[in-house]
Amino acid sequence: MSQTRFLSVRELQKYGSSIKDILDDDGNIVITSNGKPIGFTVGIDESTFEDVLEDWKRVKQIRHLRFIDSKLDSSLIMAADPNACWISDEAFWTETEASLTYEV
Repeated sequence: MSQTRFLSVRELQKYGSSIKDILDDDGNIVITSNGKPIGFTVGIDESTFEDVLEDWKRVKQIRHLRFIDSKLDSSLIMAADPNACWISDEAFWTETEASLTYEV
């Protein structure tokens, strides 16, 4: 495992049957659509599966913390604006709960 390979959705469909070989050779694959990244795969085996799963959980937690930080930053900016438009408590909690619904 040495590098990251980029494959378009079209290439992924073409090489789908050899995905294991690609992961064995390159380690990681970034999946693209119209030249933009849309997914990421990482090569694992039985001995690394649990570690990679735990790492992915940590990544999701970090992403969630970044989301909360960005919402906090924008709320501080809004709070400083005397003409700010506020959302209801119900709308706030609906958005917050929606951001917490991640599955592994």
